[in-house]
Amino acid sequence: MSTDDLQLRSVNELMTDSFFIPAYQRGYRWTSRQVTELLDDVAAFTLRPKPVQGDFYCLQPIVVTQRGDHWELIDGQQRLTTIFLILSYFNNRLVEDERSELFSLSYETRANSAAYLKSLNEKVRDENIDFFHIWQAYQTIREWFKSRINRLNYIQGAFLNEVKVIWYEVDHSIIPIDVFTRLNMGKIPLTNSELVKALFLKGSNFDGDGSRAKQLQQLRIAQDWDEIERRLQEPGFWYFVTNRQQEANRIELVLQLRAEELGRAAPQWDINSMFLTFNAHLAGEDVDVPRDWDAVKRIFLQLDEWYRDRFLYHVVGYLLTQDVKIAQIRNLARKSDSKTAFRSALIGEVLRISLGTSMPEMEMTSFVKERVAALDYDSHGQSIRRLLLLFNIAALLELGDSGPWFPFDHFKRDQWDLEHIRSVKSDMPQRVDAQKAWLGQAIEYFSEPEVVAGSLTSSSNQALRERLRSLLKLEPFDSLAFEAAFNDVIDRYDPGSDVETDNSVGNLTLLDACTNRSYGNAIFPMKRRRVIALDKAGRFVPPCTKNVFLKYYSSKVDEMLVWTATDAKEHQDALVTTLVRFFKKHGAAI
Repeated sequence: MSTDDLQLRSVNELMTDSFFIPAYQRGYRWTSRQVTELLDDVAAFTLRPKPVQGDFYCLQPIVVTQRGDHWELIDGQQRLTTIFLILSYFNNRLVEDERSELFSLSYETRANSAAYLKSLNEKVRDENIDFFHIWQAYQTIREWFKSRINRLNYIQGAFLNEVKVIWYEVDHSIIPIDVFTRLNMGKIPLTNSELVKALFLKGSNFDGDGSRAKQLQQLRIAQDWDEIERRLQEPGFWYFVTNRQQEANRIELVLQLRAEELGRAAPQWDINSMFLTFNAHLAGEDVDVPRDWDAVKRIFLQLDEWYRDRFLYHVVGYLLTQDVKIAQIRNLARKSDSKTAFRSALIGEVLRISLGTSMPEMEMTSFVKERVAALDYDSHGQSIRRLLLLFNIAALLELGDSGPWFPFDHFKRDQWDLEHIRSVKSDMPQRVDAQKAWLGQAIEYFSEPEVVAGSLTSSSNQALRERLRSLLKLEPFDSLAFEAAFNDVIDRYDPGSDVETDNSVGNLTLLDACTNRSYGNAIFPMKRRRVIALDKAGRFVPPCTKNVFLKYYSSKVDEMLVWTATDAKEHQDALVTTLVRFFKKHGAAI
């Protein structure tokens, strides 16, 4: 969508205009609630605690195109009709000679509606569905002002002069009904990014001497815009720079960063605040639009540079998963006098977020080991989650340029649980249905051909499987017998149960919530089998989680189906060692 004009116009500046409502538009349908919300918002604006000269309340866009001496109203009919009714209320309180001339609304197929807007005759309100809704809205306006009659003149003045619409004029070359369809099928409004794009591409920015060079500048901005949006549509790039899902207009992330740089006081409560910030800036004297666009593009190029750099990708990406804002990272970059200093500052932030300080008072190995040992599942879940994610990041960075990159897009689109690597006796299912579900999963596992054929499947194991089957069939269900069987299974495959070990960092890993919650407190070999199956199926499994279930960190691997307290300790030691190497190598050596 290109534009001839995009500007802010006060209600007062609309008074001499004529609007034509084409046949493809429906009739007026605003409810009393919508009318009241508009009036409440304007009233709240007039009561703001610290009024500033030049403040205004901004309405959503009015989209028009020139049609002879009228404006064809493509979008905004409901708002504009409501504005007309509010102005009519102001007029109807005055004698005829003192009434203001209002803008006109005409209709291609509903000529009677234009006449009814002027008469507002209660007697014929039920003759036409449009009349009914128009009358209901007008009555809502009258009722609303009854309790505010002492402020009516002040509200009226603000409504005329301080309420503004975003006036969006569509280029003549575009078919109006196509624009209407895009905006109204599925109720897709004009977004901040589309409005800001129109500000940059306004023809008046490039009029100058009409030279070819000016036209090329406009074309360059349009091409840059499309390229930035295309790159941000790549899942890997998008989920590197942000944690949120957003299907379209992803360039808003870059525009918001530039709006924050401009530092203009657009009210944050206004959904159009980004547009208003750019509008105020680009309307200033001596503004060079191509140069201002280059400032936007530089922000994108900075993000792109971080994305392409293996170290920055992983470290910046990690910080953004911990709710650090991209603007904070950019601020660190601005304050750093070199790339080396920037990288060091990032490591300081990682150290602060993951281990609670950016300046340890003891030698790094002792510091990390002490902090990790003090964490437990019940009290420090979020801290452990941060460390386990950092463990994955640091382990991948150790692999060098040839190693894989952490897929933040997969990670951020899933929910992640802290998973006990070996099952915990204290987490035995308590409800009968949960106990039966646990039995069903255990029987299914013990019945798999490769498990039946395995070295651990002796006659005693077969007897255990038959015992579980018999228990599942019992009616009524015997919960005491279940507890005994549950403990026997845990003791065989997850021996040496100990609360302190079970809830330590060494017995915890990251696993997607769907998988984790689907098998509950299963024994280690069941979990191992499920994780390997996920990896074979192409599902994302964090590399250190996969290593855990392959016993990569364990010195004793002759019992691959058992996870012991020694395995948990060696896993925790590997995490500590990896993090210490990471901090020392990248600038936090102490």
